[in-house]
Amino acid sequence: MREIETIVVGGGPAGSTCARRLRQHGRDVVVLDKATFPRLKLCAGWITEKVLRDLEIAPGDYPHPMLPLDIRSHLRGLPFGLRWFPTPGKNFSIRRVEFDAWLLARSGAEVIRHDVRSIRRDGDRWIVDDAYACRWLIGAGGTMCPVRRAVFPNQRPKSRQIVTLEKEFSYPAREDACRLYFKRGLVGYAWVVPKGDGHVNIGLGAKAKYLRKSGTDIHAHFRAFVDDLVAEGRLDAATAAGLNETGHPYYLFTRDGAVRADHCLLIGDSAGLATMDLGEGIGPAVESGLMAADEILGRGTWDKAKVTLFSLAGVAQRLMRVANRRHLPAA
Repeated sequence: MREIETIVVGGGPAGSTCARRLRQHGRDVVVLDKATFPRLKLCAGWITEKVLRDLEIAPGDYPHPMLPLDIRSHLRGLPFGLRWFPTPGKNFSIRRVEFDAWLLARSGAEVIRHDVRSIRRDGDRWIVDDAYACRWLIGAGGTMCPVRRAVFPNQRPKSRQIVTLEKEFSYPAREDACRLYFKRGLVGYAWVVPKGDGHVNIGLGAKAKYLRKSGTDIHAHFRAFVDDLVAEGRLDAATAAGLNETGHPYYLFTRDGAVRADHCLLIGDSAGLATMDLGEGIGPAVESGLMAADEILGRGTWDKAKVTLFSLAGVAQRLMRVANRRHLPAA
């Protein structure tokens, strides 16, 4: 059995950030991930200036396209005319298939392709699949993280479940503006995010409990949104007809939910971290990865209260309430 000081399960932005900080201080760390990087990861791929500062990415460091975003926000189906508002600071889009692989390689940590099946406590060590033993175990494997399932099995309040549908594809005719649509009848929002090399990500997300209460289907919302984009001239009809959207759920525990056991810490999506308004997860993932590493290094404490709660200081959350208050059953 191989002995390692820290095992990080999951090589996304949270896991690679944690591993990099530990490696910078000479610590023994291995990243386990069932995927081979680069790997497909559907995501709007929105990052902020703060994310770049936290990751210590200087201008010119990143070798792939990073597109500055001109963000326009729309209220749809409402009688008044607020069509857009600027967001604070600079924002950028990346493709996760490139971004995650680059961050993981940059971390300097050893990466082992391994699908974690079992985790148990043995004295002062965590045992992973009877193949690896570690003093510190970091769960960074996303919503279905095996660390969260094994060590925090009851942490999944369905009232906080978010469901999304999206599609990322090459579309050179796309415009450069990033558009956020706060749609009537959807407790969430839809987006069109341009990316480098002529790619675009189109999608929407909503709170699952409100979809159930309203009796609406998220696929119907997606098709209606795509039809709107065609009507607006932002997407051609042939491309729209050929889109096969992909869905995935995740859970928000940003305000609560356990993130620690005995020398075991959850970070990123496995800890249910994303901003409460736009569900942006890369920033909170990076923040949690750094704090977890600092706790292992004895330089600080992983504190959920310090994670960024809102992308737009609550503005987007208020817009969602306005756009939907008269179109859904009472909560």
